[in-house]
Amino acid sequence: MAQDAPDVCPLCRSGRTRPDQPCFSCERTSAQVSHPCELVIPISYYTTPSVLRDRMHDYKEHPDPAVRAEQSHYVAAILARYMVEHHHALVARFGAWDDAVAVPSTHHANQPALQTAIEANFPDALGPFTRPLELGPGAMTFNKASPTGFIPIAGSAISGRKVLLIDDTYTTGARLQSAHHGLVAAGSTVVAAIVVTRKINPDPRYGSDRLWERQTAEPFDFSSPPWWVRP
Repeated sequence: MAQDAPDVCPLCRSGRTRPDQPCFSCERTSAQVSHPCELVIPISYYTTPSVLRDRMHDYKEHPDPAVRAEQSHYVAAILARYMVEHHHALVARFGAWDDAVAVPSTHHANQPALQTAIEANFPDALGPFTRPLELGPGAMTFNKASPTGFIPIAGSAISGRKVLLIDDTYTTGARLQSAHHGLVAAGSTVVAAIVVTRKINPDPRYGSDRLWERQTAEPFDFSSPPWWVRP
């Protein structure tokens, strides 16, 4: 994953066009909530079209339950393997957590697909999950976060808890920023926010073309020290 460089967004690790500012999406969505997430840890990048893009879609949306189950195993394996390899480093760098919380779905009433995938395939990878947030009245769309996009579920005891926030795909950050705000506003501390993949548009207009070239030229290795622990 991308190390610090003038063309790397310090918040989401995508490309940026201004060396003294986050990328356009992060600048907008983080400013729309009072408690923004200031650092996102993407495990991987994907672009469209790609196998990974299809996998991230199919594990939730494929009409065949057998395909959803198979793809869920693969998606969960990415996050679980990353956690196995870097758990101690995460705790040393960001602190321990009491609960894992997946960003709630905005399209499905059941629990988040990523939480379901982890619990079904690698239940010990992240620690206990809680589900303290539900969909609120605030509108969340492309490049638009909301402080009331996700609100605490009545009776959820999250005040004073330390949380590891996870999500499957980071595109503009609207949902993750809204969930982060909801957790912090309710009194919890988010020690880290990890996403399975960050969508990249390798285009000079977004400052991401050189970043994509660098990253695709470097073989992916789960065991390599991640950027956030490198000197």
